[in-house]
Amino acid sequence: MNYKSVLAFLGVMCICSSSANAFFYPAVLPSTIAIGTGLSALSDSTQADKGEDVFFNSIERLVMENNQNVKGFKETLKSISATDTSKQIKEQINSYDFQNMLLEKQAKEYEASAEQLKQAIETTQDDNMKIVLEAQANAMQILAQQARTSISVNESIISGLEDSAEDAQQKLDESYESTKRQLDNAANQIVMGAETQYIALNTIDGTISTLERNIKALERSLTVMQKQLELGLASELDVKTMENQLESLKTNLNSVMLQKSNLQENLSVTLGNEAGTRVNAMSLPVINDYKLDNIDYNKDLETAMENSYAIWQKQDAARKASNDYEDNITSTVDAYEAAKLDLEATKNKTQTSFKGLYDTLNEKRNLLEQAEKDLVMSKQNFDVARLKYEKGMISQLEYLNEQDKLETAKDAVETAKTDLFTAYNTYQWGVKGVMGGQI
Repeated sequence: MNYKSVLAFLGVMCICSSSANAFFYPAVLPSTIAIGTGLSALSDSTQADKGEDVFFNSIERLVMENNQNVKGFKETLKSISATDTSKQIKEQINSYDFQNMLLEKQAKEYEASAEQLKQAIETTQDDNMKIVLEAQANAMQILAQQARTSISVNESIISGLEDSAEDAQQKLDESYESTKRQLDNAANQIVMGAETQYIALNTIDGTISTLERNIKALERSLTVMQKQLELGLASELDVKTMENQLESLKTNLNSVMLQKSNLQENLSVTLGNEAGTRVNAMSLPVINDYKLDNIDYNKDLETAMENSYAIWQKQDAARKASNDYEDNITSTVDAYEAAKLDLEATKNKTQTSFKGLYDTLNEKRNLLEQAEKDLVMSKQNFDVARLKYEKGMISQLEYLNEQDKLETAKDAVETAKTDLFTAYNTYQWGVKGVMGGQI
């Protein structure tokens, strides 16, 4: 091997070494994704591909229909909705109505007796009897009056109970609405988590592909290195170093494949499947220029502010603080004023955060355009390398390395597409009023 060949080989070594180090640490999965433990590494990618196929557009429906936590949320709301706060109050009202009916009957009987006694007084000639009859008649009138007074008291109680029933129902309605908003937001967070896991599965497939390609490239370089060792152009240390790099890449690949398997199971559980079931994430939907060009930021911002769960929380807190002040539960307006300030601060934070989502979306779009331009350049460079290889101007190793560069450029485009889709999907959730982590 001549001097130039040795230099070319050393350049290949550097490239492979750099590639190996670059992928020694695989793409880190989002922190919100739980990675299970205790599973053995998969022996091949074919085994990891077995399972139930799931499409991204079905994620929300599957979570809302089958996720155990979401089912629990629905049962909670169902329980609140079925609560009859007025039942006991209605029973009390019925009891007082029944008492009034009896008291009315008694009052009429007393009044009738008093009238009869008065008639008897008019017909009797005995003065002593008149005195007795008048006393009895007055007693009947008093009893009748007492009965009607009791009726009046009971009617006041009934009126108060009816007001209490209205207040209780209003409070129940408010409790239902508040709980529903909280649980709907929690359910949306679960859906977002499932979508994040789904996207991560697509990302991890790209990482696996890259690692496999780098392993093959390093194996080719190792073959050359071993030949160099035989010719005395490389040392045992050089060979051992490259072997260690190759072993590290293979170990890393097994680790990533294990992560994929665990992630498949975790996503499956989130979708409501039984433990031990794995799902395969299909390709992500394509975000085309039409969708991006038709985004109306100002309109979307207005919708996001209206739908924002964080803003609703602060509005609800301000409403309660106002009610507490009006009902004399608090003696100052400080709590209400503080709640209003908190609400305004949250509105500002929400607007800033949503603007960040929009800016990120545009940034990812630009990065995809750049990656596609880089791919065009890589294709041109590869075409040149292919012609040189066919004419014997470069070695097979140099040709294959140029081919790897092309594949890397293709991977960069796919990564950029995934990043753009993620940014678009996050933006759409923002329009719905849901932002990861909340404000």
